[in-house]
Amino acid sequence: MPICRHSIASPSRPPRERPIVLLSHYVIHRRPAQRAANDNRRSRLAPVWPWAMVAAAAPAVTAALVLTRLI
Repeated sequence: MPICRHSIASPSRPPRERPIVLLSHYVIHRRPAQRAANDNRRSRLAPVWPWAMVAAAAPAVTAALVLTRLI
């Protein structure tokens, strides 16, 4: 039959002894859902700007402490 798609030939490769390993079996954290560009909700990550302010102010505070010790 020309329409029949069932193959009667033997498979070209032997059957697998071990099951197929999928990456999804090992993924623990899924990717967060995408958000719209105009979504103004806060992100779940901690804000970085307080640490940037501390890093920027540290040299000035150190210099002020050194000057107070010299006087």
